[in-house]
Amino acid sequence: MAAVTTVLKLTQVQGVVKVHGENSDSATIALATTLKKASETQSSPVANIKRIFWSTDKNADITITRDSVVIWDLFGTGELDFHGFSDTEQNDADIVIDFNNGHGTIIVEVAKVSGYGSQQHQGADGDLG
Repeated sequence: MAAVTTVLKLTQVQGVVKVHGENSDSATIALATTLKKASETQSSPVANIKRIFWSTDKNADITITRDSVVIWDLFGTGELDFHGFSDTEQNDADIVIDFNNGHGTIIVEVAKVSGYGSQQHQGADGDLG
């Protein structure tokens, strides 16, 4: 089975992506495509990881890699919520999710920091900022 990627939420400043896989499955959350709304342009996108939820079977683990650097190795069930900050390591690289030794599900919330066009930080009043 190939990893299944589902975009749960996508706004000008936020993306939430769910990935389910097993054994040697791998999925890429591509900054330039997965996190880009149809109405956005992108140029050198940057996205920080803000929150991670995951669940694996008893023998499995999930690895998050960016630009060949292992950022997180997760097992069991858990949540990382970076209250007031975010993980900026390798934040200009795609997010690669690898499943090892069993099945699991992960939900990754990212903050789209820059590179998604002039409408990216539009305020509720329509003012660009």
